[in-house]
Amino acid sequence: MRKEDVEDLNGDKADLGEQAYRLLYKEVVRCRILPGQDITEAQLCDTYGLSRSPARRALALLAHDGLITPVPRLGFHVSDISLVTIRQTFEMRASLEGLAARAGIGRIDVNLLRDLNTRYVEGANAGLPGMMEIHDEIHNRIYAASKNPIMEKVLHQLLDQSNRIAYFVSKVGGRGNAGSDVVVDEHEQLFQALESGDPEVAASHFQAHVRHSEQRVVDALLSSRYFSDLPIRIDEKGAAAL
Repeated sequence: MRKEDVEDLNGDKADLGEQAYRLLYKEVVRCRILPGQDITEAQLCDTYGLSRSPARRALALLAHDGLITPVPRLGFHVSDISLVTIRQTFEMRASLEGLAARAGIGRIDVNLLRDLNTRYVEGANAGLPGMMEIHDEIHNRIYAASKNPIMEKVLHQLLDQSNRIAYFVSKVGGRGNAGSDVVVDEHEQLFQALESGDPEVAASHFQAHVRHSEQRVVDALLSSRYFSDLPIRIDEKGAAAL
């Protein structure tokens, strides 16, 4: 995205810093700023039409989120995505989504979730961003029903990281073996689990759903042109390395 595509940023310096942060956060999550990329304050100012102070504030917040790492005298390194980070992200999401479903059961408007699930197919036809937006709304409503703001905040971060992984897989040409209809069916199973009124049943279904999502992502990544073209070498200790 070039600076001519960015809306004008208006407000005081604190507001501009927050707006710049939200803009760059979305760029990182959607992999327009790629994992492993090296960036500088000057580069971001030029690309997105930012002033120095808001850009500096945004970079500090992104570093706090763990999305970038400062590199002395060189700028910042955008956090990499690996099979380990994928596993850790979905492992945490599975545990916490189970807790959120258990805590929120009885407080969730399942009919509203079903309406969103219908729109999910329309979003999928419109492309990845549209699909992600509706998917996030479904899960965010479940997080909110937990009435645990600390857990809700962590789950928002984990969901964003999951989305970043999905965008990365799409960037490297990964293609999953499941269409949107599979996810829609899984969502319906979640809704039925919530309607059962049994917290343990709901928790189990949500954990399984996240694990299935993880497997789809890993399968798509391993089938991508990135991995298919990557040479496998044996080091001096006999360990395989990509």
